[in-house]
Amino acid sequence: MPTQTVAPADARAHLEEHGWAMLDGHYAAETLREMAEVLDRLVTASGARSFCSDEPEWLAANVEVARPGLAFYRLLGLAPELAPTLFRPAVTEALRSVLGGDMHLELVGAVVSDETRPFTEWETHLGGIDDERWRQQGRRPRRTSTKRIAHFLFLEPMTPETGAWRVWPRRLGDPPEPPVEPSEAEWPGSRELTCEAGTVLLLDESTWHSVTPRRRPGRRRFVGAYFASAAAEATFGVDESLGDLSTDDAHFRSLLR
Repeated sequence: MPTQTVAPADARAHLEEHGWAMLDGHYAAETLREMAEVLDRLVTASGARSFCSDEPEWLAANVEVARPGLAFYRLLGLAPELAPTLFRPAVTEALRSVLGGDMHLELVGAVVSDETRPFTEWETHLGGIDDERWRQQGRRPRRTSTKRIAHFLFLEPMTPETGAWRVWPRRLGDPPEPPVEPSEAEWPGSRELTCEAGTVLLLDESTWHSVTPRRRPGRRRFVGAYFASAAAEATFGVDESLGDLSTDDAHFRSLLR
């Protein structure tokens, strides 16, 4: 049974109480299929020989294969045709209710993986893609207000067979340190999330999460993005080229700084 989604109007309360919220994206099946085809074309163009590498390898600018899969950073520079269809107004209004009316989109990327992806240790997205900086310093700032949210769109159903996500529920303001070693797969008290294709997961930047391996052959595709409030600290993982995209889609342009 898929994890219960929440209404956009309830997203803020759920995020503040649990650190995550799942929303129905209401994407047409054809739209999801077209998105998957775009990612598959990028996979072919990358020349990747596999979807997993113990040692990270850059295949091209903004294209990397590593343990989590084949990642496309600054996705809209590689596939600008995706811009008008990625974000749903109801979901972005839910984001604005948390981050403020002057929130902005920082970065869009995608990951494609398959059954070769192993368990990868628990992580957060504190500071967006800049999370590694806090990990190396051995300290993590404690947030008392929400400054950044990750937006994940799943293009296929997410089940235990296809690889579920797990989250460590936390209230806004809770300590940001991991309750268990991030390398440990099982965290007592964690929540396993499953969903239908086209579901959106909103994740507070301080929420710990992991992804379980697929149990059967096949590709897993998702598109991720970072949205930040006007008060969020600067991070290096920002796609400054978003404003240069050639699109007249008013909704997408309203998400830019």
